[in-house]
Amino acid sequence: MLENSVYKERINRIQNKLEESEGSFALVTPSPSFQYLAGYEYAMRERLVALLLRPRKEPCMIVPSFEASDHSNNTWIKDFICWDEDENPYLKIRDEFSPLSENPIVFLDDNMPLGVYWELERAFSGFKRTASITPTINEMRLSKTENEISLMKKAGEIINHAVMTAFREAQIGMSELEVRQIVHNEIIRKGAKPTFAAIQFGENSALPHADSGLRDLRKGDMVLMDCGCSLDGYNTDMTRVGVAGSPMEEMERVYSIVRRAEETSIEKISKGMTCGTADGIARRIIEDEGYGDYFTHRLGHGIGLEVHEPPYLVRGSTNILGTGMCHSIEPGIYLENRFGIRIEDLVCIRDDRLEVITYSPRDLIEMEL
Repeated sequence: MLENSVYKERINRIQNKLEESEGSFALVTPSPSFQYLAGYEYAMRERLVALLLRPRKEPCMIVPSFEASDHSNNTWIKDFICWDEDENPYLKIRDEFSPLSENPIVFLDDNMPLGVYWELERAFSGFKRTASITPTINEMRLSKTENEISLMKKAGEIINHAVMTAFREAQIGMSELEVRQIVHNEIIRKGAKPTFAAIQFGENSALPHADSGLRDLRKGDMVLMDCGCSLDGYNTDMTRVGVAGSPMEEMERVYSIVRRAEETSIEKISKGMTCGTADGIARRIIEDEGYGDYFTHRLGHGIGLEVHEPPYLVRGSTNILGTGMCHSIEPGIYLENRFGIRIEDLVCIRDDRLEVITYSPRDLIEMEL
């Protein structure tokens, strides 16, 4: 968890937004927004857990009574509204905000389950107005602090170790799932949390987001590993490609095009550039080589508490890249039923450069099997 002062500053900004907008209160259920403000990750279940924010008041959380100690051990927030199994938590919120019980103006997070909204609205007999607090939180999350970047760098070092270990330990006849387990085991051994590992052999590498399965590793296969982990909630994401043995000439040629597209993007993307322009740097290189139809997705996505979050480096986007934004650069070429190649690194936008925060070499890996 980051320093308490970081979370308090974030809460203050939300409270200022509420005051400016005459908002009565904000309610945020477990989600990345909740994690950003409360300081810990929690999966929403059937019992209501939520963060409650009011102008000029200390933040509080509503939680089931029997889970209160678990929540209090994980968050910096000190004030709790606890509800028992035979109580209605939405009425507890209404009673807590009794001066606001008539037609409050409520700010809600976009990730809130619809059922929670209906129960809250019923408890207050309707709202004067509802609005989303998510755009405010998303804007705050765009630029990362040095502490957030430091966590992502450490996660980047761990995923580098895990992926390179998997390339070394993979053997002919192993399934994609078995190699994925190597990645997960190494991540856990290094003290991080596995989030995903897409291990794709042969023709499966041409499917940009295929799940790992029982496809076994064979001599001559292209091997694509797109893997991530999180550390204290902050994510990393990296893709590397190898060949089970020696690569065919076309594999080497396609790889060199993708690598040039990625490295040119790292060299040229900068603060103040639009996301659409950034996407075009890599896309033009691939198009000029005759593979434009096979680069089927955007160049990159933001990363932080979520693996995919703004900014999105996609054609036509006029969003501006700014200092502290962290995102992937991941051009790819996918030749259906044959093989696919994607090289992915994470970068942080600095005032005068891009800082790469993933660490594996970008060479095509020739696996000795």
